[in-house]
Amino acid sequence: GSCLLLAYVSEAQNLVAPSSASLSARLRSRTGGYGGANSVYQRGRVGGNSGMGSARMPNVKSLGSQSTLQNRYRRLINQIAHATENPLFNNIAGFYDSLSAIWEREYGEHMHHGWYGPSDSTERSPDTMTVQEAQIALMEQTAKLGDIQALKEKIEKEEGRRIRILDVGCGIGGASRWLAKTFDADVTGITLSPNQVKRAKELASDAGLSERTTFEVRNALDSGLPDDEFDVVWSLEMAEHIPNRPKFLSEIHRMLKKKHGRLAMVTWCKKEGMLDIDEEIALNYISEWYNLPKWVSKEKWASLGPDAGFSPTIPQDWSPYIRPLQFWGDILKTSLLPQNLFGLLAIGESGVKAGAAAALMGYGFYKDFIVFGALRMDVAEAKP
Repeated sequence: GSCLLLAYVSEAQNLVAPSSASLSARLRSRTGGYGGANSVYQRGRVGGNSGMGSARMPNVKSLGSQSTLQNRYRRLINQIAHATENPLFNNIAGFYDSLSAIWEREYGEHMHHGWYGPSDSTERSPDTMTVQEAQIALMEQTAKLGDIQALKEKIEKEEGRRIRILDVGCGIGGASRWLAKTFDADVTGITLSPNQVKRAKELASDAGLSERTTFEVRNALDSGLPDDEFDVVWSLEMAEHIPNRPKFLSEIHRMLKKKHGRLAMVTWCKKEGMLDIDEEIALNYISEWYNLPKWVSKEKWASLGPDAGFSPTIPQDWSPYIRPLQFWGDILKTSLLPQNLFGLLAIGESGVKAGAAAALMGYGFYKDFIVFGALRMDVAEAKP
């Protein structure tokens, strides 16, 4: 049973390196605590309310050497964490499989906010921008955050090749195609949704970009992509879905080139500090309806960078520039149009909740407990 298993984990924790203790702490937080296993584990027995009577614990020393126990312990932690994350990832894939077609019909190929703030463009005014123009402006601002143009020119001059970009959470490939075209880049897009990959490939073919873009179903926490492969990792309104942020950043660092690699990321965050009860309730509903783990602040994201191998960074708040009330208000109104309402009802409960969550997102931005965070993280080994 689980009680015996967790008691074994508790005993094994005493034999492993301190870093494994933090893994155990994450396990406790992920599973809502050990359910009293530690309190009932006494003198090698498990009793109390475990339903196991007085089953004797195995002699830990008989299970193998210390190194063997360390390996078993770490495998155990990874298996439990993987099992906990899998339902969330399956829900995310199903969520986007179901809703991407409705989004594309109403808003086009880009599945993210727009930018209405200061811009280098002289051709567009924030007051007259269409939603699609604002979405392109957000990508321009994110590319500026990552200084992609300067890096592209440096790579072409010094290495004679195209810049390589990984688009994590690529959706139907809107940003990937824009990056490939704008920066003459080779772009790989990954998502959990098979439907999105299929559509992304179709749109890339229509745009004549099939040779410069690749789209695959992969998990951002364990992508299987090569080490030191990409110059830039691009993450646009995707990281809020990640349940294990340290693992995510470590995986990103692994794939980035150590010479000059950087992450350009825009993600939904909560405000720093304590939340009021109504704010907590709103975020909990959004998390349930949009398949999100526990929210973190942009400051928390930044604090995780150095342990993953990135240089310290200062996060930015782009909330004032994205007109979130307009954006989420439009989504709410659009979801009530007959053709979309019937589509959401056809999807079922998750579709209806997705529409309702738009109201809570608008409320969160209005009350300033939801923040549109932007971060650039450079690998610590990178040279200016």
